[in-house]
Amino acid sequence: MSRLNEAIPAKFAIIGLTLLMGSGCATMNHTQSGAAVGTGLGAVTGAIVGAGSGHAEGGALIGAAAGALAGGLVGNAEDAREERDAAIAQAAYAQQMQQAMSNVDVIQMSQSGISDDVIISSMNSQGGRFDLSPQGIINLKNSGVSDRVIISMQRFDHVAQPPVTTIIREPSPRVIIAEPAPSLYFSFGHHRPFHRHHHW
Repeated sequence: MSRLNEAIPAKFAIIGLTLLMGSGCATMNHTQSGAAVGTGLGAVTGAIVGAGSGHAEGGALIGAAAGALAGGLVGNAEDAREERDAAIAQAAYAQQMQQAMSNVDVIQMSQSGISDDVIISSMNSQGGRFDLSPQGIINLKNSGVSDRVIISMQRFDHVAQPPVTTIIREPSPRVIIAEPAPSLYFSFGHHRPFHRHHHW
């Protein structure tokens, strides 16, 4: 029986290592990955503790459930932080888009007598969303915008894009722990040998 007790924790150790290796899958979010890691560690720890009292399977199941819950909570907090950061970055990008200068802004500033240096400095600080098609450039020129400003518009015709954060939402992985195979006991005596199955 001692060999059997040693084999059971080893079996759960293999299952736990498999879950830990799979926790780095690119299709998992932090919640799923944390749950997988917690399940693996919990199953191994529970099996080892339970093996001492002959309840390796029960210990593994309890450990896996507790580990999955704890790991999932930690991973969920990380997912929430990423979602918050992505929302902040998107809001900042939307604000930049609203502040970005347009062809109309440049024309109005130029016709108001504002110097090229001030116009270019404004484009540098605010960014721009300009129509720099051939017809757009002709309209700028006909409206009194200098070549220097038009060249600067080509350089500042952008608004920095926010960092892309992909939030993965997939069903949590199912954890299946296999039961050990039944043991065979053989008895030899004065009668015919017989064997019986012992189920866990």
